[in-house]
Amino acid sequence: MNEMPAIAPVIKRNFWNALLAFTAVVGGSYAYLKMTPPVYEGSVRLILDDQRLSVSELGQAIAANPTPGNANPIATQAELIASERVLKQAALLLSTSGLDEKAPEPGEIASALKVKIVPATNILEVYYTNRNPKVVAAVLSAISQATVQESGESIRQQASSVRQFVEARVPRQQEMLERAELAESQFKEANGIVALDEQDKNLVNSLSVVEDQARTLSAQLSEAQKKNGQLQGIIGVNNVETAYITSRAGQDEELKALRGKLTDLEAQVIDARSRLGDQNPELLALVQKRDETRAFYSQSLVRVVPNSSSVSSKSLATDDLSRGLIATYITGAVEQNALLEKLRALRGQQEPLRARLASLPAKQRVLSSLDRKREQEALTLKMLQSKLEEARIAEAQLISNVRVIGQASVPSTPANPKPAVALILGLAAGLASATGVILLGELLNTKVGSSSEIEDQLKLPVLGILPRRLPLQPSQLNGFLNNSAAVEPYRRILKTLELSNKDSLKSILVSSSTAGEGKSSVAAHLAIVAAMMSRRTLLIDADLSHPLQHHFFGLSQQPGLTDVVSESAPLNSVVQPTTIANLSVLTQGQWLNRPAQVLEADAMKALMQTVANDYDLVIIDTSPVARFADAMTLSEYTDGVVLVVRPEFTPKAAALQSIADLERSGAKILGAIVNPTPDPLRVDRSPSSPSPESADKLLPHPSSLPSSV
Repeated sequence: MNEMPAIAPVIKRNFWNALLAFTAVVGGSYAYLKMTPPVYEGSVRLILDDQRLSVSELGQAIAANPTPGNANPIATQAELIASERVLKQAALLLSTSGLDEKAPEPGEIASALKVKIVPATNILEVYYTNRNPKVVAAVLSAISQATVQESGESIRQQASSVRQFVEARVPRQQEMLERAELAESQFKEANGIVALDEQDKNLVNSLSVVEDQARTLSAQLSEAQKKNGQLQGIIGVNNVETAYITSRAGQDEELKALRGKLTDLEAQVIDARSRLGDQNPELLALVQKRDETRAFYSQSLVRVVPNSSSVSSKSLATDDLSRGLIATYITGAVEQNALLEKLRALRGQQEPLRARLASLPAKQRVLSSLDRKREQEALTLKMLQSKLEEARIAEAQLISNVRVIGQASVPSTPANPKPAVALILGLAAGLASATGVILLGELLNTKVGSSSEIEDQLKLPVLGILPRRLPLQPSQLNGFLNNSAAVEPYRRILKTLELSNKDSLKSILVSSSTAGEGKSSVAAHLAIVAAMMSRRTLLIDADLSHPLQHHFFGLSQQPGLTDVVSESAPLNSVVQPTTIANLSVLTQGQWLNRPAQVLEADAMKALMQTVANDYDLVIIDTSPVARFADAMTLSEYTDGVVLVVRPEFTPKAAALQSIADLERSGAKILGAIVNPTPDPLRVDRSPSSPSPESADKLLPHPSSLPSSV
């Protein structure tokens, strides 16, 4: 993107248009001030807050938030102020206020009314405009008064609605409370509940005592069972009945004698069997006697202790120790049975207690629910009775949630138009318009700028800026050289080229983007000054479409370049000397139908090599780059190209395209020369170009020139 041009030349180019726009806008502002009638504006401030003037909480709640749901109270109040109802009330108040003129209608008030919310506050600002300042103050006062009255009436209506609702609700609530109390009483009677918490505590204590006793008996029973088990192992019995039989049988005297007799007979049988053998009659007699004694013992044992068939004679307690152990066992077994019966009885008491205790939470839940319902109904009834009284008080009071905190006054100065503001805005708008005109002019400007802008626009170094002067004529050559002020710009350009290119600069191609930029005149002047600087200089007129060099020096156009390239004449015979020492000119030569063939021929390249060796400096004047490819062709045979640019004339796009074309062809662009003087004989002349009559005088052979460039 190209950089912005310098500001000063831009302003200079568009000064008059910008001044015209600025004057028109400022003049319009002044006309507006003179033609617009004054309009006055006043304001009043209202605050929407939580009023504490009501003696009831309900009245305060209604006043604090008169809007339902999630509506914004301050925004709602702003809409209410501009509502038809409030404006009608304000118009009614205005009709009785004694205004000198007719009071405005609600529609007229609404069209000039503005309501604003002060940010982060509950404050509303009401603005009203009118041509009469007294009407402004009267309307604002009426609106504020109507707003306060409307707010109070709204609160009173809400309180009345609440009272009517509560009055209808109280009798039903009393009935609901009575039903809740009856249900609680019936439940207590049905479940034998007097004091549920106390009953719960007694049951827990009773169950705890029973469980403690059961644990004690269980421990005692376990100890008795262990003791009796040990005695059973010692005495060899497993129940109390057997132990009793054993003890009773062991204490009978008859049984003792029979047991002694049986013992003797057993000993005799054993002795006889060992001595006499098993079939000895004496042994058999002893065995029979033993068996008879044993049978008699069994009969005696049954007689003494019935049911003793399972008791062997070996287990009989025949001594005091055995009888003592058996007696201890029997006593322990009896105690064990007693403990067992007690434990069973206690466990029988535990289950009913646990069942009763387990049923208590359910009863407690039901009773708590009934109790809560009764308390809730009682609380609701109490609240309704309280709200009924508050609603009656709020309905009787005259309160409002809107207060006037800034009274309206008669405005002394008009709000519109404001001279200072209008003039400041007019000046600002005028400056903006002038700036816009300048920017638009630059956007529409397709020409290169002034000499100070060309370097930035074309991205080329500016070799020199030439003064404006008349076209060069043969009679003026010596006069030009004698004018140091005229010579010095060209000399500076040549020195700049020499210093920047050292010894490699032998040939220079001078061209421009379009025709009429003065390239031929610049080439002629550069050649004259180079010759004056003792450089053997050759000026070649290679602009085959519009040759001018023969005119500048008063030379013959033919023979020339085309004759040398076509080999119809040798170079030495066609190069013409001038009245300037060290300067020769190779004019165009004869006209050809295909001039491009001359420049593209190999002979042209050979010619350029020859003249570069024969002269210190060769300057070639060629056709414009935008229209012909001559410059791109000849740039291959020269050391560099100089582009002549005419400020405020050269098309910017054409210049940039020419530079791009030359760079793509491999040409070395040495820089740009800013030349305000056009070449003569242009059909599309600028104001500074010579007239056709003067051009005819300048050319010796006008019939030989083309009709257009």
